[in-house]
Amino acid sequence: MDTTLKTEKNKHLNASECYKLEILLKTKMKVSAIAKLLKRNISTIYREIKRGTVEFRNSDWSIREEYSAYYSLTIRQESMSKTGRKLLYTELSPDLLSYIQSKLDDKYSPDAISGELKKAGIYTICSQTIYNYISLGILKSAVYKSHTKKAGNKARIAYNNTRGRSIEERPFELKERIYGNWEMDTVVGKQGSKAALLVLTERVSRFEIIIKLRDKTQKSIIAALDKLEKEYKDKFSLIFKSITVDNGVEFLDMESLEKSVYDKLSKRTTIYYAHPYCSWERGSNENNNKLIRKFIKKKVDIKNFSNSHIKNIQDWINNYPRKLFNYKSAKDIFYENLNDCLMCCNRF
Repeated sequence: MDTTLKTEKNKHLNASECYKLEILLKTKMKVSAIAKLLKRNISTIYREIKRGTVEFRNSDWSIREEYSAYYSLTIRQESMSKTGRKLLYTELSPDLLSYIQSKLDDKYSPDAISGELKKAGIYTICSQTIYNYISLGILKSAVYKSHTKKAGNKARIAYNNTRGRSIEERPFELKERIYGNWEMDTVVGKQGSKAALLVLTERVSRFEIIIKLRDKTQKSIIAALDKLEKEYKDKFSLIFKSITVDNGVEFLDMESLEKSVYDKLSKRTTIYYAHPYCSWERGSNENNNKLIRKFIKKKVDIKNFSNSHIKNIQDWINNYPRKLFNYKSAKDIFYENLNDCLMCCNRF
């Protein structure tokens, strides 16, 4: 009777076998024994080890070579085996992993975490390494996973808004990003709920103001701007030089949006209307709305969120480190520009 072990030859190891190989190699098991255990030809195992061997950087910056199932499967999937490229994996300390996990829990992106660590001089790690650790299950993130877009309800468009001032009428200097020009939008929650958020985004700093509305009506939005003007007082017209909105019916009354709460004959700001279905014309607004959606999902009733909770979301967005600003926050940039503006106008 032939008791010779039959093995598969000239085939790649599957994902499960690759991870088993990684574990077995760490136990110092001989390659011949691993081949028998996996029922694979020994030459197949050696080729897999060669393909998946990668340089790891230790916490003391020394380098060691070790087989990585994740690396092997990645280069196979991305057809990188012929390029000769090798990834350098960083072995992170438990304290650093704990810090990164806390930031992921706080809905920071891997890129923002990487930039913040570098800016603070704590550690240099690329965002892709953090993504790799998430893929391996070492770090957990409920936010940074692939997801598909779902069709939602389209906003009502005021097609007959002939009285509105088109975005095309903005002076040339306003078309560039100059401090004091804003984009404004509303964010809604659960279908059928009246409560909404009024969101304003300053175009230079991406600084965000979020105001909870009892309903998404022109009256509520005008009242919110009135309250904002009372808060900023004589600095309002300096800080809010212009506001660009979409053609939603809630923004139809341009004159009332522009009219000062202190003097009905004076303008507090200038309103411009973007073209219908051109959300990219309010790109900063749209990007910050995505950050709000980390906390308030589309099917959740905004009525259930307190004003203090909304304020916490606003503060999170404004303190979030941004790659665009070399990982300074929107708040940093906003107040830097505001101080410069006030000094020029002698309003300190």
